[in-house]
Amino acid sequence: MIGAALFWITPFNPWQAGLIALLINLLGFAGGIVMSAIKRDRGVKDWGHMIEGHGGMLDRLDSVCFAAPIFFHLVRYWWT
Repeated sequence: MIGAALFWITPFNPWQAGLIALLINLLGFAGGIVMSAIKRDRGVKDWGHMIEGHGGMLDRLDSVCFAAPIFFHLVRYWWT
């Protein structure tokens, strides 16, 4: 709902902004889950001491792994 409410700062219509915000939100969650599962399976430890109170530097980028490429391709090939 916030994504649709903030449509005025994007080049999208309110319904487009809401759909894209929902999609990016879901993909961010999926990216965090999938990347955490991969790291757990491979035994990779994060650098948790770099940002205290967080899972580490790699956890800051997990959601971006899925969301950013999809957002780019949606905007590049669908919206234009």
